[in-house]
Amino acid sequence: MTAPRHNRPDTVSSLIRHLEETLPEDQDMTIGQFLGLLGVHGFVFFLLVLSMLNVIIFMVPGLSILFGVPMVILVVQMLLGINAPIFPAVICERQIRSTVLQKGLLHAAMAVEKVERFIRPRMLILTNANVIWLHSLIALLLGFMVALPVPLLNLPPTFGMMCLCMGLMQRDGVFVIAAYTLAAWSFWLYQSIGTAAHSLFW
Repeated sequence: MTAPRHNRPDTVSSLIRHLEETLPEDQDMTIGQFLGLLGVHGFVFFLLVLSMLNVIIFMVPGLSILFGVPMVILVVQMLLGINAPIFPAVICERQIRSTVLQKGLLHAAMAVEKVERFIRPRMLILTNANVIWLHSLIALLLGFMVALPVPLLNLPPTFGMMCLCMGLMQRDGVFVIAAYTLAAWSFWLYQSIGTAAHSLFW
């Protein structure tokens, strides 16, 4: 995971609003085109928007895979040191209605503006560049859990990804800790479901 630039003046909500304003009006986009727009803002912002849209627009059983899989692919490429994201055609060719996308980004910006009142630089050691590799591994775990088509259970890891990204972008270690807590809870939930299913069918 690429370390965020610490001297960046933009707030997360302003970046999301700018993204919403740059979308073509009344013109549907492919996921590939939309991912291309996200790429100019950096990988961490990329992951944040994907996770927020997964909650606001597409939190429907089975459809979270459309955002979870790109998260996994993105984090793997970041760990490998690839500078520009590359996604398979089966994902990039899917269409997104422009009105739905713009509405989702607008709601995302409004939600982030409320959260930003509680964000400030603190516990900076947790956003240090030396631990970014560890955050990338947690992001990979969260992405895998988001991609699993399990109704409602992909909400906790999605919120975990959001907390991790916002914590890194705003250098807030408290949000990073919240992300790790949600990651641990999510893993426990999936493990419990798996154990229950194994006991039921075997």
